[in-house]
Amino acid sequence: MTELLLTGASGFIGSSLRLPEEIRVTPLSVRGDAWKSMDFSRFDAIVHAAGIAHVSPNPDMAGTYHAVNCVRTLEIAEKAKREGVGLFVFLSSIIVFGAPTAAGTHAPIAPDTPPRPENAYGQSKLDAENGLRALETDAFRVAILRLPMIYGRGCKGNYTRLAALSRKCPVFPKFDNRRSMLYIENLSALIGQIALDRPSGTYHPRDGKPRSTSEIARAICACHGKRCVQTRLLAPAVRLMGGRGIVRRAFGDQEYAPEMPDYPSNYRLFDFESAIRRTEGDEKW
Repeated sequence: MTELLLTGASGFIGSSLRLPEEIRVTPLSVRGDAWKSMDFSRFDAIVHAAGIAHVSPNPDMAGTYHAVNCVRTLEIAEKAKREGVGLFVFLSSIIVFGAPTAAGTHAPIAPDTPPRPENAYGQSKLDAENGLRALETDAFRVAILRLPMIYGRGCKGNYTRLAALSRKCPVFPKFDNRRSMLYIENLSALIGQIALDRPSGTYHPRDGKPRSTSEIARAICACHGKRCVQTRLLAPAVRLMGGRGIVRRAFGDQEYAPEMPDYPSNYRLFDFESAIRRTEGDEKW
Protein backbone atom coordinates (compact mmCIF):
# COMPACT_ATOMS: atom_id res chain seq x y z
CA MET A 1 0.00 0.00 0.00
CA THR A 2 1.31 3.43 -0.99
CA GLU A 3 0.59 6.07 1.64
CA LEU A 4 -0.08 9.44 0.01
CA LEU A 5 -0.56 12.81 1.70
CA LEU A 6 -2.73 15.20 -0.32
CA THR A 7 -2.84 18.96 0.21
CA GLY A 8 -5.60 21.00 -1.38
CA ALA A 9 -8.08 18.12 -1.07
CA SER A 10 -11.06 20.49 -1.09
CA GLY A 11 -10.06 22.24 -4.33
CA PHE A 12 -11.20 21.22 -7.79
CA ILE A 13 -8.20 19.01 -8.57
CA GLY A 14 -7.84 17.56 -5.09
CA SER A 15 -11.52 16.71 -4.75
CA SER A 16 -11.62 15.16 -8.24
CA LEU A 17 -8.76 12.69 -7.81
CA ARG A 18 -9.72 9.04 -8.19
CA LEU A 19 -6.59 7.06 -7.39
CA PRO A 20 -5.90 3.30 -7.59
CA GLU A 21 -6.95 1.10 -4.67
CA GLU A 22 -3.32 0.47 -3.75
CA ILE A 23 -2.95 4.15 -2.86
CA ARG A 24 -4.32 5.28 0.49
CA VAL A 25 -4.94 9.03 0.57
CA THR A 26 -4.79 11.22 3.66
CA PRO A 27 -5.96 14.83 3.16
CA LEU A 28 -4.00 17.63 4.81
CA SER A 29 -4.99 21.26 5.23
CA VAL A 30 -1.97 23.56 5.09
CA ARG A 31 -3.82 26.69 6.08
CA GLY A 32 -2.46 28.03 9.33
CA ASP A 33 0.32 26.18 11.15
CA ALA A 34 -1.38 23.06 12.53
CA TRP A 35 0.09 20.91 9.73
CA LYS A 36 3.59 21.56 11.05
CA SER A 37 2.98 19.24 14.00
CA MET A 38 1.87 16.31 11.84
CA ASP A 39 4.20 13.34 11.45
CA PHE A 40 5.03 12.92 7.76
CA SER A 41 7.30 9.92 8.24
CA ARG A 42 4.69 7.27 7.40
CA PHE A 43 3.99 8.71 3.94
CA ASP A 44 5.60 7.54 0.72
CA ALA A 45 4.56 10.56 -1.31
CA ILE A 46 3.00 14.00 -1.09
CA VAL A 47 0.84 15.50 -3.83
CA HIS A 48 0.81 19.24 -3.28
CA ALA A 49 -2.36 20.55 -4.91
CA ALA A 50 -2.92 23.43 -2.47
CA GLY A 51 -2.29 27.00 -3.52
CA ILE A 52 -3.89 30.04 -5.10
CA ALA A 53 -5.15 28.67 -8.39
CA HIS A 54 -6.23 31.65 -10.46
CA VAL A 55 -4.45 34.69 -11.82
CA SER A 56 -5.34 38.16 -10.56
CA PRO A 57 -4.05 41.35 -12.21
CA ASN A 58 -4.06 43.08 -8.82
CA PRO A 59 -0.41 43.96 -8.02
CA ASP A 60 -1.21 43.73 -4.31
CA MET A 61 -1.56 39.96 -4.77
CA ALA A 62 2.16 39.47 -5.53
CA GLY A 63 3.11 38.96 -1.89
CA THR A 64 0.26 36.52 -1.33
CA TYR A 65 1.17 34.46 -4.39
CA HIS A 66 4.78 34.26 -3.23
CA ALA A 67 3.85 33.35 0.35
CA VAL A 68 1.30 30.67 -0.56
CA ASN A 69 2.54 29.21 -3.85
CA CYS A 70 6.27 29.37 -3.16
CA VAL A 71 7.21 29.82 0.49
CA ARG A 72 4.55 27.48 1.89
CA THR A 73 5.31 24.89 -0.81
CA LEU A 74 9.00 24.85 0.15
CA GLU A 75 8.19 24.67 3.87
CA ILE A 76 6.10 21.55 3.26
CA ALA A 77 8.77 20.03 1.03
CA GLU A 78 11.56 20.69 3.54
CA LYS A 79 9.54 19.00 6.30
CA ALA A 80 8.78 16.08 3.99
CA LYS A 81 12.45 15.66 3.16
CA ARG A 82 13.51 15.78 6.83
CA GLU A 83 10.95 13.15 7.76
CA GLY A 84 11.78 10.68 5.00
CA VAL A 85 9.03 11.14 2.41
CA GLY A 86 10.36 9.77 -0.87
CA LEU A 87 8.37 11.74 -3.46
CA PHE A 88 6.99 15.28 -3.70
CA VAL A 89 4.58 15.97 -6.58
CA PHE A 90 4.13 19.66 -7.33
CA LEU A 91 1.32 20.98 -9.51
CA SER A 92 2.85 23.86 -11.41
CA SER A 93 1.42 25.61 -14.48
CA ILE A 94 1.97 26.28 -18.16
CA ILE A 95 1.87 29.94 -17.17
CA VAL A 96 5.54 29.76 -16.11
CA PHE A 97 6.12 30.25 -19.86
CA GLY A 98 4.02 33.41 -19.91
CA ALA A 99 0.46 34.32 -20.81
CA PRO A 100 -1.28 33.18 -24.01
CA THR A 101 0.07 34.78 -27.17
CA ALA A 102 -1.83 37.55 -28.89
CA ALA A 103 -4.64 36.10 -31.00
CA GLY A 104 -3.27 35.05 -34.37
CA THR A 105 0.30 34.57 -33.17
CA HIS A 106 1.46 30.95 -33.21
CA ALA A 107 4.39 30.26 -30.90
CA PRO A 108 4.35 26.67 -29.55
CA ILE A 109 6.16 26.10 -26.26
CA ALA A 110 9.14 23.94 -27.19
CA PRO A 111 12.01 22.37 -25.23
CA ASP A 112 14.18 25.43 -25.93
CA THR A 113 11.48 27.89 -24.76
CA PRO A 114 12.72 29.47 -21.52
CA PRO A 115 10.27 30.06 -18.66
CA ARG A 116 9.30 33.72 -18.69
CA PRO A 117 6.39 34.48 -16.36
CA GLU A 118 4.43 37.63 -17.09
CA ASN A 119 2.76 37.93 -13.71
CA ALA A 120 3.24 37.25 -10.01
CA TYR A 121 1.27 34.02 -10.15
CA GLY A 122 3.56 32.51 -12.77
CA GLN A 123 6.64 33.77 -10.98
CA SER A 124 5.53 32.19 -7.71
CA LYS A 125 5.14 28.82 -9.44
CA LEU A 126 8.54 29.09 -11.12
CA ASP A 127 10.24 30.12 -7.88
CA ALA A 128 8.69 27.09 -6.16
CA GLU A 129 9.93 24.81 -8.96
CA ASN A 130 13.48 26.11 -8.60
CA GLY A 131 13.39 25.76 -4.82
CA LEU A 132 12.12 22.19 -5.05
CA ARG A 133 14.83 21.17 -7.50
CA ALA A 134 17.43 22.49 -5.06
CA LEU A 135 16.02 20.15 -2.39
CA GLU A 136 16.05 17.04 -4.56
CA THR A 137 18.25 14.04 -3.75
CA ASP A 138 18.21 10.36 -4.62
CA ALA A 139 16.10 9.77 -1.52
CA PHE A 140 13.80 12.77 -2.04
CA ARG A 141 12.46 12.90 -5.56
CA VAL A 142 10.49 15.77 -7.06
CA ALA A 143 7.98 15.44 -9.91
CA ILE A 144 6.77 18.75 -11.35
CA LEU A 145 3.64 18.86 -13.52
CA ARG A 146 3.33 22.04 -15.60
CA LEU A 147 -0.39 21.84 -16.13
CA PRO A 148 -2.25 23.48 -19.04
CA MET A 149 -5.94 24.40 -18.76
CA ILE A 150 -7.62 21.76 -16.59
CA TYR A 151 -11.26 21.04 -17.30
CA GLY A 152 -13.92 18.69 -16.04
CA ARG A 153 -17.29 18.75 -14.37
CA GLY A 154 -17.33 21.40 -11.66
CA CYS A 155 -14.25 23.24 -12.91
CA LYS A 156 -13.94 27.02 -12.80
CA GLY A 157 -12.00 29.58 -14.79
CA ASN A 158 -11.53 29.86 -18.54
CA TYR A 159 -13.35 26.66 -19.52
CA THR A 160 -16.47 27.64 -17.56
CA ARG A 161 -16.56 31.08 -19.16
CA LEU A 162 -16.08 29.58 -22.61
CA ALA A 163 -18.84 27.02 -22.04
CA ALA A 164 -21.30 29.73 -21.01
CA LEU A 165 -20.36 31.91 -23.99
CA SER A 166 -20.67 28.99 -26.40
CA ARG A 167 -24.20 28.21 -25.29
CA LYS A 168 -25.38 31.83 -25.41
CA CYS A 169 -23.79 33.26 -28.55
CA PRO A 170 -25.86 32.87 -31.73
CA VAL A 171 -22.68 33.18 -33.83
CA PHE A 172 -19.17 32.23 -32.73
CA PRO A 173 -15.83 33.19 -34.33
CA LYS A 174 -14.11 30.48 -36.35
CA PHE A 175 -10.51 31.18 -35.45
CA ASP A 176 -7.33 29.14 -35.76
CA ASN A 177 -5.74 29.17 -32.33
CA ARG A 178 -4.16 26.30 -30.41
CA ARG A 179 -4.63 25.44 -26.75
CA SER A 180 -3.21 22.52 -24.83
CA MET A 181 -5.73 21.12 -22.36
CA LEU A 182 -5.90 18.31 -19.81
CA TYR A 183 -9.08 16.57 -18.70
CA ILE A 184 -9.31 16.10 -14.94
CA GLU A 185 -9.79 12.31 -15.05
CA ASN A 186 -6.70 12.00 -17.25
CA LEU A 187 -4.78 14.13 -14.75
CA SER A 188 -6.06 11.89 -11.97
CA ALA A 189 -4.75 8.80 -13.79
CA LEU A 190 -1.39 10.51 -14.29
CA ILE A 191 -1.04 11.45 -10.62
CA GLY A 192 -1.91 7.90 -9.60
CA GLN A 193 0.74 6.51 -11.93
CA ILE A 194 3.37 8.93 -10.65
CA ALA A 195 2.54 8.12 -7.03
CA LEU A 196 3.21 4.44 -7.75
CA ASP A 197 6.27 4.92 -9.99
CA ARG A 198 7.89 7.64 -7.84
CA PRO A 199 9.88 9.29 -10.64
CA SER A 200 11.66 12.62 -10.69
CA GLY A 201 11.42 15.13 -13.51
CA THR A 202 9.45 17.97 -15.04
CA TYR A 203 6.49 16.95 -17.18
CA HIS A 204 4.14 18.80 -19.52
CA PRO A 205 0.95 16.71 -19.60
CA ARG A 206 -1.86 17.34 -22.08
CA ASP A 207 -4.72 15.63 -23.88
CA GLY A 208 -3.20 14.66 -27.20
CA LYS A 209 -3.18 17.41 -29.83
CA PRO A 210 -4.03 21.05 -29.06
CA ARG A 211 -7.54 22.27 -29.79
CA SER A 212 -8.84 25.60 -31.04
CA THR A 213 -11.37 27.60 -29.05
CA SER A 214 -13.76 27.10 -31.96
CA GLU A 215 -13.42 23.30 -31.71
CA ILE A 216 -14.07 23.41 -27.97
CA ALA A 217 -17.14 25.60 -28.43
CA ARG A 218 -18.54 23.29 -31.12
CA ALA A 219 -18.06 20.22 -28.91
CA ILE A 220 -19.74 21.91 -25.95
CA CYS A 221 -22.74 22.98 -28.02
CA ALA A 222 -23.12 19.46 -29.41
CA CYS A 223 -23.53 18.14 -25.87
CA HIS A 224 -26.50 20.45 -25.38
CA GLY A 225 -28.12 19.78 -28.74
CA LYS A 226 -27.29 23.30 -29.88
CA ARG A 227 -25.99 24.13 -33.33
CA CYS A 228 -22.79 26.17 -33.13
CA VAL A 229 -22.80 28.63 -36.02
CA GLN A 230 -19.23 29.74 -36.68
CA THR A 231 -17.88 32.26 -39.15
CA ARG A 232 -14.46 33.48 -40.22
CA LEU A 233 -15.98 36.93 -40.79
CA LEU A 234 -15.38 37.62 -37.08
CA ALA A 235 -11.70 36.60 -37.26
CA PRO A 236 -10.42 40.12 -38.10
CA ALA A 237 -12.16 41.52 -35.02
CA VAL A 238 -10.69 38.78 -32.85
CA ARG A 239 -7.23 39.51 -34.23
CA LEU A 240 -7.71 43.27 -33.72
CA MET A 241 -8.75 42.92 -30.08
CA GLY A 242 -6.70 39.82 -29.34
CA GLY A 243 -3.65 41.46 -27.80
CA ARG A 244 -5.15 41.95 -24.38
CA GLY A 245 -7.86 41.00 -21.92
CA ILE A 246 -10.47 38.34 -22.32
CA VAL A 247 -10.05 38.04 -26.10
CA ARG A 248 -6.36 37.18 -25.69
CA ARG A 249 -7.17 34.66 -22.98
CA ALA A 250 -9.87 33.06 -25.11
CA PHE A 251 -8.27 33.10 -28.56
CA GLY A 252 -4.53 33.34 -27.97
CA ASP A 253 -2.25 30.33 -28.25
CA GLN A 254 -0.99 28.40 -25.22
CA GLU A 255 0.28 25.22 -26.79
CA TYR A 256 2.86 22.59 -25.91
CA ALA A 257 4.81 21.44 -28.95
CA PRO A 258 4.70 17.64 -29.48
CA GLU A 259 8.33 17.25 -28.40
CA MET A 260 7.79 18.85 -24.98
CA PRO A 261 8.66 16.23 -22.31
CA ASP A 262 5.61 14.32 -21.11
CA TYR A 263 5.19 11.38 -18.78
CA PRO A 264 6.19 8.19 -20.64
CA SER A 265 3.23 6.06 -19.53
CA ASN A 266 -0.14 6.50 -21.19
CA TYR A 267 -2.50 8.21 -18.75
CA ARG A 268 -5.09 9.41 -21.29
CA LEU A 269 -8.17 7.39 -20.38
CA PHE A 270 -10.53 9.67 -22.31
CA ASP A 271 -10.23 11.35 -25.70
CA PHE A 272 -11.29 14.94 -26.33
CA GLU A 273 -14.86 14.22 -27.38
CA SER A 274 -15.53 11.87 -24.44
CA ALA A 275 -13.93 14.31 -21.98
CA ILE A 276 -16.15 17.17 -23.15
CA ARG A 277 -19.25 14.98 -22.94
CA ARG A 278 -18.36 13.93 -19.40
CA THR A 279 -17.65 17.53 -18.43
CA GLU A 280 -20.95 18.72 -19.83
CA GLY A 281 -22.90 15.92 -18.18
CA ASP A 282 -23.67 13.67 -21.13
CA GLU A 283 -21.72 10.75 -19.65
CA LYS A 284 -21.45 9.57 -16.06
CA TRP A 285 -18.14 9.75 -14.23
